[in-house]
Amino acid sequence: MPVISRQEYAGLFGPTVGDKIRLGDTNLIIEIEKDLRGYGEESVYGGGKSLRDGMGADNRLTSSGVLDLAITNVTLLDARHGVIKADVGIKNGCIVGIGKCGNPSIMDGVTPGMVVGVGTDVIAGEHLLLTAAGIDTHIHFISPQQAEHALSNGITTFFGGGVGPTDGSNGTTVTAGPWHIHRMLRAFESLPVNVGILGKGHASQAAPLEEQILAGAVGLKVHEDWGATGSALRHALRVADDMDIQVAVHTDSLNEGGYVEDTIDAFEGRTVHTFHTEGAGGGHAPDIIKVASLTNVLPSSTNPTLPFGINSQAELFDMIMVCHNLNPQVPADVAFSESRVRPETIAAENVLHDMGVLSIFSSDSQAMGRVGENWLRVMQTAHAMKAARGKLPEDAEGNDNFRVLRYIAKITINPAIAQGISHVLGSVEIGKMADLVLWDPRFFGAKPKLVIKGGMISWAVMGDPNASLPTPQPTFYRPMFGHQGKVAQETCVTFVSRAAREAGIQDKLGLERRVMVVHNCRAISKGDMVRNAETPRIDVDPETFAVRVNDEHATVKPVKHAVLNQKYFFS
Repeated sequence: MPVISRQEYAGLFGPTVGDKIRLGDTNLIIEIEKDLRGYGEESVYGGGKSLRDGMGADNRLTSSGVLDLAITNVTLLDARHGVIKADVGIKNGCIVGIGKCGNPSIMDGVTPGMVVGVGTDVIAGEHLLLTAAGIDTHIHFISPQQAEHALSNGITTFFGGGVGPTDGSNGTTVTAGPWHIHRMLRAFESLPVNVGILGKGHASQAAPLEEQILAGAVGLKVHEDWGATGSALRHALRVADDMDIQVAVHTDSLNEGGYVEDTIDAFEGRTVHTFHTEGAGGGHAPDIIKVASLTNVLPSSTNPTLPFGINSQAELFDMIMVCHNLNPQVPADVAFSESRVRPETIAAENVLHDMGVLSIFSSDSQAMGRVGENWLRVMQTAHAMKAARGKLPEDAEGNDNFRVLRYIAKITINPAIAQGISHVLGSVEIGKMADLVLWDPRFFGAKPKLVIKGGMISWAVMGDPNASLPTPQPTFYRPMFGHQGKVAQETCVTFVSRAAREAGIQDKLGLERRVMVVHNCRAISKGDMVRNAETPRIDVDPETFAVRVNDEHATVKPVKHAVLNQKYFFS
């Protein structure tokens, strides 16, 4: 069999097993672990390449027997698969194959169901990375333009609450009551992302909660600004158990209704998704972070404090004042804000992410967090933790695969599991919706090249539309055809509860988008969090706020220089 050099092979077909790739300007190195294609039979698009009639393409078949879209020779980063080289096949907006595409009539090893033919288009992935699209479970629906900024950083799914820039929406991820829920579901018809609404989880009986779920809310949010009492939590969790939805909680910073132990008692061992579990974004001061050790808690935290930087503390004070309708001239309001900002627990938050104790990474969009920076911040944090803490024990000598995949899991599969949508989204797996992101490795985490939504390119870096090629400057993100007209309704999903679906919410509101049901929100635990299921003992010193994990001080110094930053952005 003819042999070519590794360098020549990489130039033709991209890297393969044993090749290493640096991610952006970070210190993170990935190494391809497995190649599913087969050497000498690679499927490549282009002039003089193999995907031509009678060669790699079987042009005798109708569209029913071939892929709609093939992503060829791409390096796949997925929390479940690992780091692999493969072709990825898409049909009817879903992933149908991960392996080798081509023409089985003349090529060996073509994966069943991955035939290329007349009905197939191709994305050449030889020098690109492929991930599942990101999922943000902590969205304040304050402005519809958030969707475009999120797409620009590889996020295609929103879970949250709000109705626009009301003070309640600015402060809490809550869409209050059936009337608002119905209006927002209709507003989402033209939004180019998947969505799920969180209703207001504050009631002293079941009926006000149940009517929101029947109206189309996909979960309930308990927030301290509305009163995160033990009673509210218990009622919300009981309804959640009955209706198979998730409960998200932002606990009581002032400890007025009880301490962290009282909130834990109110959980009664039931599954709950804790928002900004560190506490700068809100929660029992100073020790809400302790709940991350519980098996029934799915802990997330938000990007304003990740990575922990030299300016993190200073910017948080003003954020809290604006978000929660506080007055810097009122001493009690100042004390409230200051109680939430603790460098010691912020430092520990970063360490706990690196240890796999905090499982989910979200934004808190326009309410202290930045919706278009989730992938950016997650990779910056991974870099900062490697620089501060060294290699993880799970990583091999020459790569950072485990660490990179741990952080990717926080923004893809784990939020999908927490919100009951992992059967649809969250990983690059056969049968799932083709919400995918293609990255140039030089820009990984900062700027995606293409965002695929339900099998169609929705958002992309595009040059001057009047130019002779797609590449001439100015190049910036532009909506593509998958973003236009009624296509977005076919490629985007509105998530609701089973009860709402069975009650006919789609027909009642005349929704033209795909409506899908969340499920298995209750029978899950921390152990289901992929690569992020650790439950160590966590203690917080009430005087110094120092955090100890299994008796070891969990801390790092704030970073002075962030990667994927000024080299990549003008501002």
